[in-house]
Amino acid sequence: MSKTASVRIIATAIAVAGMVAAQAVLAGPAGAVTASKVELNNGQLRVEGQGGIGGTFVLVQSTTSGAGARVGTDGRFKVEATGFTAPDCRLTISNSGTPTASVTIPNCRPSATPVPADPAPPTGTCLIDPLPPVALTRGAAGVVNFTTTGCDTTTGSGLTPTPVRWSVVAGTIPTGMTGPFFQGTEAGHIIGTPSFAGTYRFTLQVTDQVGATDQENVTVTVS
Repeated sequence: MSKTASVRIIATAIAVAGMVAAQAVLAGPAGAVTASKVELNNGQLRVEGQGGIGGTFVLVQSTTSGAGARVGTDGRFKVEATGFTAPDCRLTISNSGTPTASVTIPNCRPSATPVPADPAPPTGTCLIDPLPPVALTRGAAGVVNFTTTGCDTTTGSGLTPTPVRWSVVAGTIPTGMTGPFFQGTEAGHIIGTPSFAGTYRFTLQVTDQVGATDQENVTVTVS
């Protein structure tokens, strides 16, 4: 074999190896997402990492905020946002809707309001039905449902009832989940895939059409 032919063969082998390496980055499983840089300062979020197929969407979520960006052709992504909050200093980073990375934000102080021993009493007839402790599995999609009785959904609403309004006024819901969202007119839920094991306690509040409120402490254990 001539020297020239040997050089061509070597060059071809190097080119093919380079193509394989590039394809490994671009066509890797959508779940292979990692974060190399995570910052949250005064509401300014910056998350850099790699994983997922070029052009797919990466979503960064806390229990209160969300932001996203497209994966580049090199398999890398950079998510930036303003006004971002993370009361428990934790984030989940997902590609195609599946949580694939769970990170704790460096140099972050938890800011959630402490859960009171006794939630505020109702101000009217709208009541949250007592909710027993809920058990969820880390990494598995889950939902926690809330129901009410005696809530006014019709005053000032005409022919179409207006759903009660839900909020979390203390503590944090499990990282990886979002909400609370209304469900029908008198119920609600939080939904998502919890990504950190632990016991989460939060105070849930409901408000109906005439302004009546009620609160209930909720405990969710993720294992």
